[in-house]
Amino acid sequence: MIVYKSHVTRSILSYQIESGKGGREEDLTEMKCSIIETVYSSNELKSCPIEATFKIIGKKWTVLILREMLRGVIQFNRFLENIEGITPKVLSERLRELQKLGIIRRRIVSEYPIRVEYEITDLGREFEPVLLAAASFSMKNMPKVVFKDGKARNPSDFLIQLQ
Repeated sequence: MIVYKSHVTRSILSYQIESGKGGREEDLTEMKCSIIETVYSSNELKSCPIEATFKIIGKKWTVLILREMLRGVIQFNRFLENIEGITPKVLSERLRELQKLGIIRRRIVSEYPIRVEYEITDLGREFEPVLLAAASFSMKNMPKVVFKDGKARNPSDFLIQLQ
């Protein structure tokens, strides 16, 4: 399993070179290459894993729905309140798609009046580092778009404020 850290852009791969002379092993050699280069050099890939992820979160509104779920929003009307511009029809479609993919679960809380809540699954929670990496990128590189004062920040700056 690869643990993604936003500050890691290169991985170090160690490999042993076997010489043709008597099969003895040479010293370990280090080679630097990007993690993406390493993944995409694999013969095991059937399709692009980045594209597969963005087929899910790249649809309009989906990433905002996931953001709200990770913030604890579970009710349909709260999604409508928190995601400016989304229509009930589109919200229903996206929630259905996420449910079909196993990213969220739909629960009927009461029959009359009918009350439905949504919960994010463990699979859905795996999007949190992806969204955090996107937020971190914007906070650092596009502060004038993200912050009222236009000053760059890191997500960890907010954790320091909480202490």
